[in-house]
Amino acid sequence: MKTSLKAILASTLIVSSLGLVAPVSAKPSGDGPDCERARHLEATHKRGEKGFNVERLAKKLELSEEQRTQIEGIMAASKQQMKDQHDKLRANRKKLRSLTMQSTLDEAALRKLADVQGDLKADMVVLRAQQRAKINGILTGEQRAKLAERDGKKRKHH
Repeated sequence: MKTSLKAILASTLIVSSLGLVAPVSAKPSGDGPDCERARHLEATHKRGEKGFNVERLAKKLELSEEQRTQIEGIMAASKQQMKDQHDKLRANRKKLRSLTMQSTLDEAALRKLADVQGDLKADMVVLRAQQRAKINGILTGEQRAKLAERDGKKRKHH
């Protein structure tokens, strides 16, 4: 009887532990097209609620047609650089995730990838600052003040 009780107890334990593991392992990774965050970003980007929108800026700051054309040129010129930077960030994030999923952690490799991720994010900050500086050079003093005021309000909400 002790043997059958042990067998039943072991079977129950195995079955119950599988019930806990299965939902976790079935969850998709966060970097694919099925990722909830990716769908959200894509949906909001299509509606123009996220990211840089020249139309919205033109209305808020009452841009001249020449200013608008210049800003569109700045954004178009840096678009490929920004896309490349995003792609590098995404690829490195995948490498980080796969490294952390291994049974033994290679801390040196993890630190190296983390450093790369930090450098990539720093490069992105610099690219955005360069865009902003070029755009600010096109704006009048009054328009820069309006933009700074708008940015201050936006940051208070977050």
